[in-house]
Amino acid sequence: MDKKAEAYNYFRDLQAYLSNELPDCRAVFKRLAEIVAAAKSDPKQRHKVASECAFLNHYVLPNLFDHMSQWPGMDEEKARKSLLSEFYRNMKEITSGSPARSLRHPFGKALGVSAANVMSQWRGQNRGAKLIQSCPDFALRNPFQHKSVFEGKYFSKGSDAAAERELVSAIYEAFFYRALPYVPETKKHAAWDYDYACLLAFDASEKGSLLKAWESLDSAVKKGFWEGANIYVMILRS
Repeated sequence: MDKKAEAYNYFRDLQAYLSNELPDCRAVFKRLAEIVAAAKSDPKQRHKVASECAFLNHYVLPNLFDHMSQWPGMDEEKARKSLLSEFYRNMKEITSGSPARSLRHPFGKALGVSAANVMSQWRGQNRGAKLIQSCPDFALRNPFQHKSVFEGKYFSKGSDAAAERELVSAIYEAFFYRALPYVPETKKHAAWDYDYACLLAFDASEKGSLLKAWESLDSAVKKGFWEGANIYVMILRS
């Protein structure tokens, strides 16, 4: 089995593991509301002050860590070394650093930005910086063999059209991170060196609109994300 086929098996196994470990949608929705409310009055819980952050940091990363620790050739210390998180300072027991890219660049990750807005950014006329530092939600580096960057999403409400917009923009963000070129490791930053990208999204909407949007795609298109772009799309709805 070649390296890419092994990586696909890893993502597929991770999806099955998370689907089995996560509570049902209503339980997740209720529990996240409690976590977010508690986090707003606790400075040590700043990584859980929004529903999406709470979902990723309370449910996904601990389970991802456990799953990776059991993967062939891995253990808990290797898993901790491999796992990078935007909120690593709050999760040092399972993560080892930030996934932020050390070199800044002129490109944003948002779709549909006008040329005029881009030119304003490049000229320094906007409030934002002229150059951007990319920082995905989390990532997997060496010693884990399947080096991957993750875009995490939590979709809890919205129309079918909103779900379609979320799906498109989220997959594009995963593609954007994967497409950025290699940057070597520095004293403060991990190397930007990823073979794969994964959109990991949880659909907690009443009608399962995000999952429905994904399932509406032609099978050749679904395969094309992985085969042609090294992107694994994982829509969870337990």
